[in-house]
Amino acid sequence: MRYPATNSYHYSSFRNALRLLNLFSLEEPELQLEDIASRLEIGQSTAFRLVHTLMVEGFIVRDSSTKSYRLAASLLALGQTLIKKENLYHLSLDHIEKLAERTGETAHIGIIKEFQLMYLLKIDSAHPVHLLSHAGRRSPLHCTSTGQVLLAYQEESTIDQVLERGLISYTSQTITDPMMLKKLLHTIRSKGYAVSKEELHEGVVSIAAPVRNSKSKPIAAVSIAGPITRIYERTIPKLIKQVQQAADEVTKSLKN
Repeated sequence: MRYPATNSYHYSSFRNALRLLNLFSLEEPELQLEDIASRLEIGQSTAFRLVHTLMVEGFIVRDSSTKSYRLAASLLALGQTLIKKENLYHLSLDHIEKLAERTGETAHIGIIKEFQLMYLLKIDSAHPVHLLSHAGRRSPLHCTSTGQVLLAYQEESTIDQVLERGLISYTSQTITDPMMLKKLLHTIRSKGYAVSKEELHEGVVSIAAPVRNSKSKPIAAVSIAGPITRIYERTIPKLIKQVQQAADEVTKSLKN
């Protein structure tokens, strides 16, 4: 597959636009045009074109009384969303590291993003199993313990949308029947955890529990994953308690 050649002019403009947005801060929420030009080390005419483009696209607004520019509300809202995810990452880091150490298995924390599971953090154990998971990676909701826990606490309409997208089979253990998955989600809600056995990867078992916000609404899930030779029936109850403990610790950190 051939890709179009990069236009150096457009790339430079794009880079300058990103640099311009990064100029705004809590200390300096508003900037004059001459300040923008000086900080970016570009001419005022170039700075004006950048500012005008960002205004048209709704990223920044101009205060007519002070003739200064500031970030638009929509971009600030996006920033708050990113900050929340960043906070969840930092507040959970120690707990996820301890979980990996205690259990000897790979530990994660994940959230729902556009009808998929997205891992925010992954900590490998001393003897990690090969998994297609890393921070930022997206995986299906229906065949991972993390995804199942997250899906179990969603509105019925959201669950139906996931079902409508189809339940792809990855192994012989993957649940592809919508009614069976709904029944499993009900069980997960009643128990407060999920155990997934070889549903996404053959030979891999995972266990997950929900993380709740200040209103007790599940917003993320903590999990561990390891080979079926280490995570078997006799060890699962103890591991469930350890995963739930870690999830509760992250929940407490979010509420403090």
